[in-house]
Amino acid sequence: MVGRNFDALYRYNASENYALAIAHLADLIADPAAPIAFVTPWPTDDPGLSRAENRELQTLLLARGHDIGSADGLIGAKTREAIQAEQQRLGMKADGRAGQKLLAALRRRE
Repeated sequence: MVGRNFDALYRYNASENYALAIAHLADLIADPAAPIAFVTPWPTDDPGLSRAENRELQTLLLARGHDIGSADGLIGAKTREAIQAEQQRLGMKADGRAGQKLLAALRRRE
């Protein structure tokens, strides 16, 4: 899905948009002939989460037994794996992305 640099960028600024944009810019600097456009467009039907909502999501994942570490609001590899597992369990597209739809579904199932 994303490279190791994504986690480093995300720790600096907990925004998926920021991390993806900077990682994409780095790819373009490394290879100016690389395609400009992303292969998959950013989802517009499921807004992302705030840092506080990320912490809430992580708390809900922890309560469901996922070993993701602490609820720090930073969506790392373990949290993405847990998100993907919950999305699959709920019959959602299992893309590992934290969004409002997943958070709402997990809130309903508390």
